[in-house]
Amino acid sequence: MECPKWEELGLLFSANELTPDQSAEYRNHLEQCESCRGELSAYRADQARFFTAAMLCDAPSAAIDREILRVCFDPRRKVAGLSFFPAFVRKSVVPIMLFVMGFATIGYITFNINNAKQLKSLAAPTQVAPVQAVQPAATAPAVVASVADSQNKPISNYAATRGNLADKGVMTVDLKKQP
Repeated sequence: MECPKWEELGLLFSANELTPDQSAEYRNHLEQCESCRGELSAYRADQARFFTAAMLCDAPSAAIDREILRVCFDPRRKVAGLSFFPAFVRKSVVPIMLFVMGFATIGYITFNINNAKQLKSLAAPTQVAPVQAVQPAATAPAVVASVADSQNKPISNYAATRGNLADKGVMTVDLKKQP
């Protein structure tokens, strides 16, 4: 059975990472525990076999060196300045185009709202005052002057301000009186 002390302190002891008091305590434990002594000796044997200067200091092969130099110092490498344009397009032109499209959409909507309001006001029924008898041409200007005075009061007789509608072929019809 393995001792839990090896997992807690064994590798730290091997790497000299313990405080002096902990190291002394673990040495005392090693004198009494066969499992920890066996683990420590196996670890040191592996360390001596794999962590040698020859193993750790192997230089890469000449082919690897040539490949590293070729990649790092390739004269055909792209210049960093040419990659600025795509980044500029992505970061400035696209948002500007989206802003213009949004502005055009809002303009289109407000234009249609204004047109709808104008059409609604034209289609709304207007109050038409009763038509008076057609008067001679001599008195027509006096009637117009009395209807639209300088105070911009509402005109009471719409037909009176348009001249003689009967001469123009327009027949007034009173829609309130049905036959």
